[in-house]
Amino acid sequence: METLFIYRWTLGSLLCLLLPLVGIVGTRLHWWPYYVGLLWLVAALACALLLLPLALWQRQWLATASPTLLILLVLPFMIKAFTLPAIHDISTDTQTPPTLTAATTLRSGGDHNTDYAGTTVAQQRATWPEIQPLIIQQPIKQVHAQVQALIAQRGWTITANSDTQLEAVVSSTLFGFRDDIAIRLTPVEPTAVSNDVHDLNSEQSATKVDMRSASRVGESDLGANAERIRAFLIELNQL
Repeated sequence: METLFIYRWTLGSLLCLLLPLVGIVGTRLHWWPYYVGLLWLVAALACALLLLPLALWQRQWLATASPTLLILLVLPFMIKAFTLPAIHDISTDTQTPPTLTAATTLRSGGDHNTDYAGTTVAQQRATWPEIQPLIIQQPIKQVHAQVQALIAQRGWTITANSDTQLEAVVSSTLFGFRDDIAIRLTPVEPTAVSNDVHDLNSEQSATKVDMRSASRVGESDLGANAERIRAFLIELNQL
Protein backbone atom coordinates (compact mmCIF):
# COMPACT_ATOMS: atom_id res chain seq x y z
CA MET A 1 0.00 0.00 0.00
CA GLU A 2 2.85 2.36 0.83
CA THR A 3 4.41 1.62 -2.58
CA LEU A 4 1.15 2.48 -4.30
CA PHE A 5 1.02 5.77 -2.40
CA ILE A 6 4.56 6.64 -3.45
CA TYR A 7 3.78 6.03 -7.10
CA ARG A 8 0.25 7.48 -6.98
CA TRP A 9 0.99 10.16 -9.58
CA THR A 10 2.45 7.66 -12.01
CA LEU A 11 -0.44 5.26 -11.49
CA GLY A 12 -2.97 8.04 -11.95
CA SER A 13 -1.33 9.12 -15.19
CA LEU A 14 -1.29 5.56 -16.48
CA LEU A 15 -4.97 5.11 -15.69
CA CYS A 16 -5.81 8.16 -17.82
CA LEU A 17 -4.15 6.41 -20.74
CA LEU A 18 -5.01 2.76 -20.11
CA LEU A 19 -8.73 3.10 -19.32
CA PRO A 20 -9.73 4.60 -22.69
CA LEU A 21 -7.36 2.22 -24.48
CA VAL A 22 -9.04 -0.78 -22.87
CA GLY A 23 -12.46 0.64 -23.76
CA ILE A 24 -11.48 1.19 -27.40
CA VAL A 25 -9.81 -2.20 -27.89
CA GLY A 26 -12.58 -4.11 -26.12
CA THR A 27 -15.29 -2.41 -28.16
CA ARG A 28 -13.51 -2.96 -31.47
CA LEU A 29 -12.99 -6.64 -30.62
CA HIS A 30 -16.65 -6.96 -29.55
CA TRP A 31 -15.79 -8.02 -26.01
CA TRP A 32 -18.70 -5.95 -24.72
CA PRO A 33 -21.53 -3.66 -25.94
CA TYR A 34 -20.58 -0.21 -27.22
CA TYR A 35 -21.85 1.58 -24.10
CA VAL A 36 -19.41 -0.37 -21.91
CA GLY A 37 -16.54 0.97 -24.02
CA LEU A 38 -17.90 4.48 -23.54
CA LEU A 39 -18.10 3.88 -19.78
CA TRP A 40 -14.38 3.09 -19.78
CA LEU A 41 -13.80 6.44 -21.45
CA VAL A 42 -16.04 8.23 -18.93
CA ALA A 43 -14.09 6.59 -16.09
CA ALA A 44 -10.83 7.78 -17.63
CA LEU A 45 -12.20 11.30 -17.98
CA ALA A 46 -13.33 11.30 -14.34
CA CYS A 47 -9.85 10.17 -13.34
CA ALA A 48 -8.30 12.96 -15.40
CA LEU A 49 -10.58 15.64 -13.93
CA LEU A 50 -9.67 14.47 -10.43
CA LEU A 51 -5.96 14.03 -11.04
CA LEU A 52 -5.27 17.26 -12.94
CA PRO A 53 -6.15 19.82 -10.20
CA LEU A 54 -4.44 17.68 -7.54
CA ALA A 55 -1.28 17.41 -9.63
CA LEU A 56 -1.28 21.16 -10.25
CA TRP A 57 -1.80 21.84 -6.56
CA GLN A 58 1.10 19.54 -5.63
CA ARG A 59 3.20 20.88 -8.53
CA GLN A 60 3.58 17.43 -10.04
CA TRP A 61 4.03 18.85 -13.54
CA LEU A 62 4.82 15.55 -15.23
CA ALA A 63 1.64 13.99 -13.86
CA THR A 64 -0.47 16.69 -15.56
CA ALA A 65 0.52 15.57 -19.08
CA SER A 66 -1.75 12.55 -19.60
CA PRO A 67 -4.93 13.99 -17.99
CA THR A 68 -4.48 17.24 -19.93
CA LEU A 69 -4.02 15.32 -23.18
CA LEU A 70 -7.11 13.19 -22.54
CA ILE A 71 -9.27 16.21 -21.71
CA LEU A 72 -8.13 18.05 -24.83
CA LEU A 73 -8.89 15.01 -27.01
CA VAL A 74 -12.34 14.46 -25.52
CA LEU A 75 -13.36 18.14 -25.30
CA PRO A 76 -14.39 18.57 -28.99
CA PHE A 77 -16.67 15.54 -28.75
CA MET A 78 -18.20 16.82 -25.52
CA ILE A 79 -18.93 20.17 -27.15
CA LYS A 80 -20.66 18.40 -30.05
CA ALA A 81 -22.65 16.24 -27.63
CA PHE A 82 -24.03 19.34 -25.88
CA THR A 83 -24.53 21.56 -28.95
CA LEU A 84 -25.77 19.18 -31.67
CA PRO A 85 -29.18 17.45 -31.66
CA ALA A 86 -29.33 13.77 -30.76
CA ILE A 87 -29.72 12.39 -34.29
CA HIS A 88 -28.29 9.17 -35.67
CA ASP A 89 -30.05 8.93 -39.06
CA ILE A 90 -29.55 11.66 -41.69
CA SER A 91 -31.01 11.78 -45.20
CA THR A 92 -31.11 14.28 -48.05
CA ASP A 93 -34.67 13.12 -48.75
CA THR A 94 -36.67 13.21 -45.54
CA GLN A 95 -39.96 12.28 -47.20
CA THR A 96 -38.91 9.09 -49.00
CA PRO A 97 -35.33 8.41 -47.85
CA PRO A 98 -33.17 5.76 -49.53
CA THR A 99 -33.82 2.34 -48.01
CA LEU A 100 -31.09 0.54 -46.07
CA THR A 101 -31.76 -2.81 -47.69
CA ALA A 102 -28.47 -4.57 -46.95
CA ALA A 103 -28.40 -3.27 -43.37
CA THR A 104 -31.53 -5.19 -42.48
CA THR A 105 -29.49 -8.40 -42.56
CA LEU A 106 -26.24 -6.91 -41.27
CA ARG A 107 -27.57 -5.29 -38.11
CA SER A 108 -27.91 -7.32 -34.92
CA GLY A 109 -30.70 -7.37 -32.38
CA GLY A 110 -29.07 -4.66 -30.25
CA ASP A 111 -28.74 -2.24 -33.18
CA HIS A 112 -31.26 0.34 -34.36
CA ASN A 113 -33.73 -0.94 -36.91
CA THR A 114 -33.47 0.42 -40.44
CA ASP A 115 -36.80 2.26 -40.43
CA TYR A 116 -36.57 6.00 -40.94
CA ALA A 117 -38.54 7.53 -38.09
CA GLY A 118 -38.59 11.09 -39.43
CA THR A 119 -39.14 12.55 -35.96
CA THR A 120 -35.91 14.56 -36.14
CA VAL A 121 -36.49 16.15 -39.57
CA ALA A 122 -37.06 19.63 -38.15
CA GLN A 123 -33.87 19.39 -36.08
CA GLN A 124 -31.88 18.19 -39.08
CA ARG A 125 -33.11 21.02 -41.29
CA ALA A 126 -32.37 23.60 -38.61
CA THR A 127 -28.88 22.28 -37.90
CA TRP A 128 -27.77 21.16 -41.38
CA PRO A 129 -29.86 23.04 -43.98
CA GLU A 130 -27.23 22.24 -46.62
CA ILE A 131 -28.12 18.53 -46.53
CA GLN A 132 -30.16 18.47 -49.74
CA PRO A 133 -30.42 16.23 -52.84
CA LEU A 134 -27.80 16.86 -55.50
CA ILE A 135 -28.67 17.13 -59.19
CA ILE A 136 -25.86 16.39 -61.61
CA GLN A 137 -26.20 17.04 -65.32
CA GLN A 138 -24.80 13.65 -66.27
CA PRO A 139 -26.44 10.30 -67.15
CA ILE A 140 -27.09 7.90 -64.31
CA LYS A 141 -24.57 5.34 -65.55
CA GLN A 142 -21.75 7.87 -65.40
CA VAL A 143 -22.78 9.14 -61.96
CA HIS A 144 -22.97 5.54 -60.72
CA ALA A 145 -19.35 4.97 -61.75
CA GLN A 146 -18.27 8.18 -59.99
CA VAL A 147 -20.11 7.25 -56.80
CA GLN A 148 -18.58 3.78 -56.79
CA ALA A 149 -15.11 5.25 -57.29
CA LEU A 150 -15.57 7.69 -54.39
CA ILE A 151 -16.77 4.89 -52.12
CA ALA A 152 -13.67 2.85 -52.95
CA GLN A 153 -11.46 5.90 -52.43
CA ARG A 154 -12.83 6.37 -48.92
CA GLY A 155 -12.33 2.72 -48.04
CA TRP A 156 -16.01 2.02 -47.40
CA THR A 157 -17.24 -1.54 -47.81
CA ILE A 158 -19.95 -1.91 -50.46
CA THR A 159 -22.81 -4.10 -49.24
CA ALA A 160 -25.26 -3.70 -52.15
CA ASN A 161 -24.88 -2.40 -55.68
CA SER A 162 -27.61 -1.97 -58.29
CA ASP A 163 -28.07 0.36 -61.24
CA THR A 164 -29.95 2.89 -59.11
CA GLN A 165 -28.56 2.45 -55.60
CA LEU A 166 -25.32 1.67 -53.81
CA GLU A 167 -25.02 0.77 -50.14
CA ALA A 168 -21.94 0.65 -47.94
CA VAL A 169 -20.67 0.32 -44.39
CA VAL A 170 -18.11 2.59 -42.74
CA SER A 171 -16.46 2.13 -39.33
CA SER A 172 -15.36 4.92 -37.01
CA THR A 173 -11.63 5.32 -36.42
CA LEU A 174 -11.42 4.63 -32.69
CA PHE A 175 -14.27 2.52 -31.39
CA GLY A 176 -15.16 0.97 -34.73
CA PHE A 177 -18.81 2.05 -34.57
CA ARG A 178 -20.49 1.08 -37.85
CA ASP A 179 -22.70 3.34 -39.95
CA ASP A 180 -24.77 2.21 -42.93
CA ILE A 181 -24.92 4.33 -46.08
CA ALA A 182 -27.35 4.29 -49.00
CA ILE A 183 -26.88 6.39 -52.14
CA ARG A 184 -29.87 6.46 -54.49
CA LEU A 185 -29.63 7.60 -58.13
CA THR A 186 -32.73 8.80 -59.94
CA PRO A 187 -32.85 9.95 -63.57
CA VAL A 188 -34.48 13.36 -63.95
CA GLU A 189 -35.13 15.82 -66.74
CA PRO A 190 -32.11 17.99 -67.62
CA THR A 191 -34.17 21.09 -66.89
CA ALA A 192 -34.56 20.05 -63.21
CA VAL A 193 -31.57 22.15 -62.23
CA SER A 194 -30.68 23.26 -58.72
CA ASN A 195 -27.89 25.43 -57.41
CA ASP A 196 -25.79 22.28 -57.09
CA VAL A 197 -25.53 21.64 -60.82
CA HIS A 198 -22.32 20.02 -61.96
CA ASP A 199 -22.61 20.67 -65.68
CA LEU A 200 -24.87 23.19 -67.41
CA ASN A 201 -25.05 21.26 -70.68
CA SER A 202 -28.83 20.92 -71.00
CA GLU A 203 -28.54 18.34 -73.80
CA GLN A 204 -27.36 15.69 -71.35
CA SER A 205 -29.65 13.66 -69.13
CA ALA A 206 -29.48 14.48 -65.44
CA THR A 207 -29.28 12.43 -62.25
CA LYS A 208 -30.64 13.19 -58.81
CA VAL A 209 -28.45 11.89 -55.99
CA ASP A 210 -29.96 11.20 -52.57
CA MET A 211 -27.84 9.96 -49.70
CA ARG A 212 -28.65 8.52 -46.31
CA SER A 213 -26.20 7.74 -43.51
CA ALA A 214 -27.38 6.05 -40.30
CA SER A 215 -25.58 4.83 -37.19
CA ARG A 216 -26.26 1.34 -35.90
CA VAL A 217 -25.92 2.27 -32.22
CA GLY A 218 -26.20 5.36 -30.03
CA GLU A 219 -28.76 8.14 -29.93
CA SER A 220 -26.39 10.82 -31.21
CA ASP A 221 -23.76 10.54 -33.93
CA LEU A 222 -22.12 13.84 -32.90
CA GLY A 223 -22.69 15.16 -36.41
CA ALA A 224 -20.73 12.39 -38.14
CA ASN A 225 -23.47 11.31 -40.55
CA ALA A 226 -24.32 14.84 -41.68
CA GLU A 227 -20.66 15.68 -42.21
CA ARG A 228 -20.16 12.45 -44.17
CA ILE A 229 -23.03 13.27 -46.52
CA ARG A 230 -21.96 16.89 -46.91
CA ALA A 231 -18.35 16.01 -47.74
CA PHE A 232 -19.28 13.17 -50.11
CA LEU A 233 -21.75 15.22 -52.15
CA ILE A 234 -19.38 18.18 -52.39
CA GLU A 235 -16.64 15.97 -53.81
CA LEU A 236 -19.07 14.17 -56.11
CA ASN A 237 -20.28 17.52 -57.42
CA GLN A 238 -16.71 18.52 -58.25
CA LEU A 239 -16.04 15.53 -60.51
